[in-house]
Amino acid sequence: MDNDRQKVPLSDIAKVFLTVGTIGFGEGMSVIAVIQDYCVMRRKWLSVDEFSHGIALSQFLGPFAVNASIFVGYRLRGLRGALTAVSTFLAPSVTIVIILTALYGRFHSVPSLQSALKGVGPVVVALIASVAYRIGSSKVRSLEAVLLSCVTLGLSYFLKIQVVIIIFIAVLYGFLKPGGKHIDA
Repeated sequence: MDNDRQKVPLSDIAKVFLTVGTIGFGEGMSVIAVIQDYCVMRRKWLSVDEFSHGIALSQFLGPFAVNASIFVGYRLRGLRGALTAVSTFLAPSVTIVIILTALYGRFHSVPSLQSALKGVGPVVVALIASVAYRIGSSKVRSLEAVLLSCVTLGLSYFLKIQVVIIIFIAVLYGFLKPGGKHIDA
């Protein structure tokens, strides 16, 4: 672990992940966009490459955004960083879910609430597209990378192959590729 990373105070990690947990809304990739914005773009705690690798690892087991927060916290400060990041990331969500569950049980049939919930969908799609563009524009810079991206999209979208299997195939491809050159080189 780099000495610079040791200098990231646990209180800074807690503040960032409390913020991400409070403002992050939607499915995993929309929250990943917020984590990337705070930890890679603003704070420069991780490089885009390192964050991308963490995102790939985060998809293997359990909740995607939770795993990403654990990854970032661990990379910054080890086990204490991971526990700090995940606990502060989850605290707002757990609190909000408890409150919303109680309120939804009481007001679920109100038409304006139904309309508001339907309006959130397009926002989540835009956030996912944004993070895909940011990560993709730094990684997909050669014909081979474009082809791999298209094959991955086809395997995932059309053939409905699980993400874990696709990542395993990509790892095998990387190991078996002659010359050991990087795809984005």
